[in-house]
Amino acid sequence: MKCKLDKLEIPANQPFKNCKLDREKYAEILKTIITTYQKGFVLAINGKWGTGKTTFVEMWKAYLELDGFHTLYFNAWENDFISDPLVGLLGELKKMNSQEKAEAALTSVINTAGKIVLKAAPAMFKGVVKRYAGEEIVDILCDGIEEGASMLKKEIENYESQKYSLKQFRDELETYVDEVCDKKPLIFIIDELDRCNPHYAVKTLERIKHLFNIPNIVFVLSIDKEQLSNSIRGYYGSDLIEADEYLKRFIDIEYILPAPNIGQFCNYLYDYYGFDSYEKARDSRDGLKDSFLVIANILFMYKSLSLRQIEKIFTHIRLSLNMYNYNQIIYSDLVCLLTYLRICESDCYDKINYKSYSIQELIDQIETIIPKQIFNVESNASHSPNRYFYFTLALLLRCYVYSYQNSDNNDKLLTRTLVPQSKLEINFNVKIINKELLAETLEWAYERNKIIPLSYFTNKIDLLENFMIVNTVE
Repeated sequence: MKCKLDKLEIPANQPFKNCKLDREKYAEILKTIITTYQKGFVLAINGKWGTGKTTFVEMWKAYLELDGFHTLYFNAWENDFISDPLVGLLGELKKMNSQEKAEAALTSVINTAGKIVLKAAPAMFKGVVKRYAGEEIVDILCDGIEEGASMLKKEIENYESQKYSLKQFRDELETYVDEVCDKKPLIFIIDELDRCNPHYAVKTLERIKHLFNIPNIVFVLSIDKEQLSNSIRGYYGSDLIEADEYLKRFIDIEYILPAPNIGQFCNYLYDYYGFDSYEKARDSRDGLKDSFLVIANILFMYKSLSLRQIEKIFTHIRLSLNMYNYNQIIYSDLVCLLTYLRICESDCYDKINYKSYSIQELIDQIETIIPKQIFNVESNASHSPNRYFYFTLALLLRCYVYSYQNSDNNDKLLTRTLVPQSKLEINFNVKIINKELLAETLEWAYERNKIIPLSYFTNKIDLLENFMIVNTVE
C-alpha cells in the first residue's frame, strides 16, 4: 500500500503526459509571453503553497527545452545555507552545455564576479525602511564608529572600480549567454524562494536585479507572493513595510497560476491509493467511492485546501481503512468529514471526540467552520452534492448523540409536532443550515442507518486499533 505520492515522472518528449491537473495550456501561454518580449525581464508565477507549482515549473522547463530553449532550475530553499546566492546562481550557469569558447566566456564571468563585493559590510545603519514604512526617523547604529568610518572611506575609494566591475560582469554574462543559447533567451527558474530565510530571499532578489539584469535572461520566480511578502517584512523587521510595492521593483510580469481542479485531483488520489481495490477486496456494499468523493470534492473545494493538504487527508483515510474488518460498516462520507476535521480543524475534532460539546455548541461550531456555500441547496436539486452533505451531517449528529454522555431531554435531535400539521422539527437553533432539510436527513439517518458510537470511527481515524490487513488487488 502506498503512503505518499511518488515524484511524478516527466517524460522529456511529453512533459505534461502525467499531469493530472490539465495545466499544459498554461505552459503554452507562458511560453508565448517569453517569446513576445525580446528584452530580459522577471516573470513571477504566483500560487499558494501546496498547489503544485514546483511540478508545474519542472514540466514547463522540459516543455521549453523541446522548443530549443536553454533552461536552468535553481531551488533557492535547498541552497539558502550559502551566504551569498550569487555563488549558487553562478553554479547553475556553469551546468550549461558549453563549448570551449563559451567555457572561456564563463570563466571570465566568474572572475569578474569575484571583483564585486560579495560580503555585506557590517551594519552601520538600520535599513532603508523609511521609503516603504513611511518612517520619519532612521535609527543610526553607533557601534564601531571608527571602524565604520574607515570602511566607508574605503568604499568611496573603490566606488568607480566597483561600477566598472558591475558593467564588465553584465557585458561578459550577456556574451556568454548569447554564445550558449543561440539568440534565444536563457530561462532561469528560481523555485521555493518564499520558503528561504528572509535574508537569503531578499539577497537573491537583489542579485537578480543588480547583476543579472541583461537582455537575454528571463528569470522566472515560482513563488507564493503572500509568503514572500512576509519574508520581506521579516527581513526589514517591520509589518509596516509595503511588501507588494517592494516586489514591484523586482517583478516585471506576474502570472497567477489558476487553482487546480479539486475534483480531478481527488479522483486521481482515489485511484493512486487503491481505494477501489480495497473496496473490492472486502466486498463492500457501502458505496465507498460515490459517497466518499462527493463529500471530499465539495468540502475541499469550498475550503480551498492545497493539494498537499488533500493528499495528507487521503493518505490518512487510506491508512485508517486498514482497521476495518471485512464485515464492518464504513460510512465513508462520515470518515472523510471526520478526517478532515482531525487534520484541518483539530480543536473541533478533539472536542467532538471527547464529547465536550452540547448539541447546540456542536451545531454552532459546524456552522462556523464549514463554508456556508455548502449549506445552500436549491429546492429542486434533489441529488446535488450540497444536499448529500446534509446526510453526512445527519450521520455525524446521530452518532454523536449516541455517544453523548450528558444527554437530557433537551439534547434530543428531533420532535414531531402535531399542530397545525404533523411534521418533524429540530430541537436546536441554526443560522445557516436549512432546518427542514436537516430534519429530513436526520429522520433518514435514524430509519435507514445503523447508528453506532462515534468512537467506532474516531478510534480508527486515530489509529488506536490494530490493522486488519486486506489483500488489495494492485
